[in-house]
Amino acid sequence: VGSEMCIRDSLKLILSGVGGQGVLFATSVFSETALSLGYDVLGSETHGMSQRGGSVISHLKIGPYESPLVRQGTADVLLAFDEQEAYRTLSFLEQGGLCFVSSARGDFWDEGVREYLTRYGIVAHSYPADEVALSLGSPRSANLVLIGCALSEPGLPFTPEQIRETIERITPPRFREPNLKAFDAGFRRER
Repeated sequence: VGSEMCIRDSLKLILSGVGGQGVLFATSVFSETALSLGYDVLGSETHGMSQRGGSVISHLKIGPYESPLVRQGTADVLLAFDEQEAYRTLSFLEQGGLCFVSSARGDFWDEGVREYLTRYGIVAHSYPADEVALSLGSPRSANLVLIGCALSEPGLPFTPEQIRETIERITPPRFREPNLKAFDAGFRRER
């Protein structure tokens, strides 16, 4: 996948986390970016006790799709804002899929899951998005740190400029500067 949607005209994303981590806002960033570029977007969310820290899973399809849910084993990309939710939603990824997880522990996967990742050619990145957001004084912006991290790797069909413009456009004014700083910190991460 290159940096332009014309290279790949469809994309299936799963975003997962727990209530309060900004899963739905992160989904809006991707969907609003795709819409601004003229692509069809379908999405759906499933909520556990999201207001009490329960699971939140967002399904997002960009391109010519007819149903909003991403089936198990078909997602191109998984963004997990929590390690446990990464384990819970990993099965949505297709063979050769791409995974980004907020984790302070680096390679946190247990041995059996590491073997699964290798067997199915899934490329998994972890990044301490929570710690970075906290260091910026904006702990609720870890979702945008992880999005920045994801954009710093090949695989998502958006440019950093396109995502940044969307964040600027859809963020309420009082959160705009911290959100942009969080995205920039994730994008400019040490590799």
